[in-house]
Amino acid sequence: MGSNPPQQLRRYVDMWALPGMHPSNVELLQKLKTADTNHFTTHMDVVGTVSEQDPESGDWEKSHMLGLRTDVWKADKAEMEDALDVLQNQRRTELKQQIKKSGRLSGKQQKQLDEKLAEDCVMQMDAGAIEKRRLVLKLFKTSNERTSWCGTIEQITTTEVHNSIGTGKSLLTMAVLLPRTECVTYIQQNHRTFRIPSLFTFAFYHKGQMQHLTLKRHWISIGADFEIELAGKSIGEIDGRLFSFGSDSYLDLDPCELSENRKFVDLMTLFTASVGYHKAMRKSVDRRVQATLEGDSHCHVIEDEEIRLLHNGRSAA
Repeated sequence: MGSNPPQQLRRYVDMWALPGMHPSNVELLQKLKTADTNHFTTHMDVVGTVSEQDPESGDWEKSHMLGLRTDVWKADKAEMEDALDVLQNQRRTELKQQIKKSGRLSGKQQKQLDEKLAEDCVMQMDAGAIEKRRLVLKLFKTSNERTSWCGTIEQITTTEVHNSIGTGKSLLTMAVLLPRTECVTYIQQNHRTFRIPSLFTFAFYHKGQMQHLTLKRHWISIGADFEIELAGKSIGEIDGRLFSFGSDSYLDLDPCELSENRKFVDLMTLFTASVGYHKAMRKSVDRRVQATLEGDSHCHVIEDEEIRLLHNGRSAA
């Protein structure tokens, strides 16, 4: 007996304009705080929900929720000051080691260090000059019994800066981490001359093969609409809603092998949820690029979590 043929998949991603004021936020936050996952942190707000349509009955069921790391997306004054303290302590150590590799400084050496500190641009920085905004969105599956982590999409600012400097355009890069998968998926915005709408590409590892996909934003559309192509052939679309209070979209995938792969569907759901943040992300990239080109790359704070995504897995070999 053969397996059932692939079915069309449809999800509705409902992103809230004012997450903290949304009536569902308290209930969903309580669910996440008691979830059987350590992916929900204290610095996280529920910012939206995902509903999936039954292909046979046409009924919609709320199936997932989306959480935003607020400490890296909209850091408060205290967090910015903490980041500055870390940066300045690192700089103080570097300057000290330039004078003496280890051990206590003599009186003359201490005076030399004090002079260096007084002239150093990092030590004179204000917390407001730091650029640490970075998108980290997480997807959680919810039910009456349990809440589980389904994936994370996060901005890779280091790649964004050098790609943007090289092309002269603000280009976004995001990494998607999915549970029990071998590979991290990197979604890269590309620049093509004379093509203004956004164009993203990525490779998804599926059944031992890399599947190459393109996300093309439409030239003319009411909302933020994207065509999803696999090896140059359309397999679905993201249909952004213009007349919505937040940033809402339908995710439609045609019947195919990838529409049956829940991890791929979750990946596309995470990207769909990120679209409403792209404008703010590009502004952040612009500020980082400007600081770098002006010789103030220290203003671009790179988090340890982002550095870990860049680690060389063969370094111990």
